Amino acid sequence: MLRISGTRLRHNGQSLVELVVGLIALVPVMLVIFDIAVLVLAVQQNDSICREAARAAAAGDPSAMRARATAIVSKANLTSKGIVSNYQLISVTNNVDPTYLASISQFGGPINGNVTVVTQVDVRPFVVQWVYAGKSPLQFQSKQTIPFTYQMPNISGAPS
Repeated sequence: MLRISGTRLRHNGQSLVELVVGLIALVPVMLVIFDIAVLVLAVQQNDSICREAARAAAAGDPSAMRARATAIVSKANLTSKGIVSNYQLISVTNNVDPTYLASISQFGGPINGNVTVVTQVDVRPFVVQWVYAGKSPLQFQSKQTIPFTYQMPNISGAPS
């Protein structure tokens, strides 16, 4: 016959209580760490998308730069789902002088100037949103400026 002493039962109960108290403290900490990791990854992903959109915008005719940047952001939205979503193209601007652009439009030449792209991402964290008074989603913006790498073609028929 097996006998279990009262001390052994109390020791098992004490271990169970310690485990429950430890988990009550550990689970929220792990959720916050997970949320912070998601936020960091979302900001890095948004920076990467913004940089790629700026490069695409700077690699062609300035009149179609917004369409090229929009294509990059749309592709990112198709591939991302869940907590990090809704990449948005906020603005695409350049600092090319319109008179210079008009002067090279017929005979071609390099475009002197930069393209600036601003993107934004919405993040819906698990726990961290309650810290910010329930404001969900959290929004992060990225801004990238890239010099033009495009040369206008010679459309006049004359040798350049």
